[in-house]
Amino acid sequence: MKLTDEERNSLVILQLEKAKVFLKQADEMFDLKYWDIASNRYYYACFHAVQALLIQNGLSCKTHDGLIACFGLNFIKTGKISARLGSFLARMEQLRQKGDYNCIYSGIFSKCSSF
Repeated sequence: MKLTDEERNSLVILQLEKAKVFLKQADEMFDLKYWDIASNRYYYACFHAVQALLIQNGLSCKTHDGLIACFGLNFIKTGKISARLGSFLARMEQLRQKGDYNCIYSGIFSKCSSF
């Protein structure tokens, strides 16, 4: 489906607002030492910020891996954005998965605090 410029801009704003909310939630969970929830919210803050970037540029993806690949192909490999940010996004997704699916995962603190 093709979006008008107005629709695209509205979606970008909504994605960025969601990213800000998730970042605030992540900081709160981090302060409370809920590492698994913090990693989830930090990842989704990044996810929605990247979604906004993709939408603004007329791109879309259907999966988390697709988002990371599309971001890498269109922004990292082209040099528009630092490769470090591409690695950061992929690493945040790995930490989110560990926090979401591994019941005994509590090692997120040292990894999150290093970012």
